[in-house]
Amino acid sequence: MNMNPALLRAFVAVAEHGGFTAAARAIGVSQPAVSRAVRDLERSCGFELLERTPHGIRLTRAGESFLLNAREVIGAMRTAEEAVAALGGLGHGRLHIGASTTIATYVLPAFVGRFLEEHPAVDVRLDSAHTRGISQMLLDYHLDIALTEAPVSEEKIQTRRWRTDHLVAVASPRHPLAKRRRIPPSALAIELLLLRERESGTRTIVLEGLAAAGVIPGRTMEIDGPEAIKQIAAAGRGIAIVSRYTVGEQLALGRLVVLDIPGLRITRPFYRLALKQRRASPAAKAFEALLDAGDDPEVGARSRRR
Repeated sequence: MNMNPALLRAFVAVAEHGGFTAAARAIGVSQPAVSRAVRDLERSCGFELLERTPHGIRLTRAGESFLLNAREVIGAMRTAEEAVAALGGLGHGRLHIGASTTIATYVLPAFVGRFLEEHPAVDVRLDSAHTRGISQMLLDYHLDIALTEAPVSEEKIQTRRWRTDHLVAVASPRHPLAKRRRIPPSALAIELLLLRERESGTRTIVLEGLAAAGVIPGRTMEIDGPEAIKQIAAAGRGIAIVSRYTVGEQLALGRLVVLDIPGLRITRPFYRLALKQRRASPAAKAFEALLDAGDDPEVGARSRRR
């Protein structure tokens, strides 16, 4: 069988993008070249990998099975290529990081900044998605580093805790509850609570934490993303329960305050995901070393400036 990497990449691109034209655009070659590569691969395998239908292409059963192996081979080849290139140091290479929204937006930028200071020639990409999306990107060999706000139950993925996130109730300083000390959790039941979208792991954790404190929300507003939640809360239109990582700037500026609610304690672990059978590339190992250090690079930078 011809395991030419170019043929494998063309096949995987067609499978992932749903057609030859889109695949050609994604990998930067002509459409006829992609079609020819897939035909050569099928001829080498001895069976059809794709079915051509009037509505497009779809994987055969053999193609579905082969796709998993093709992704593993491509991932292994990429790791090997980068390992050889790194023998003289991380003078170049690629690092693709994926993380849940809160981690990608508020936690990782400082780590990425430190990494680029130490390895400026490495091309870094940072994507954000819900936990399910991140785990699928990892399974598809698109990610070198994966971090999520929820655990993942998948046989091929190793999940381990990284650090603990504390969620706090915040409101505008003008909100009536902001003037009270030691607010009972029951007071939240009659307030407008600003919640993340239904696909968000943060929403689930907040509702579970409220239930544990005996709070059944009476009024809620569903909002897509933490930034909009913060803006609406700062405008005095409700109470949000969000990661402390997300509100540092607003607290410092006095646009939001943390409400003192004894009996409401919501924490969650952040998780690091890895494919059990995949060896980390040199760039991934270097970034993992930063994550393992345990210190927040931004906190360390502020300390050095004092």
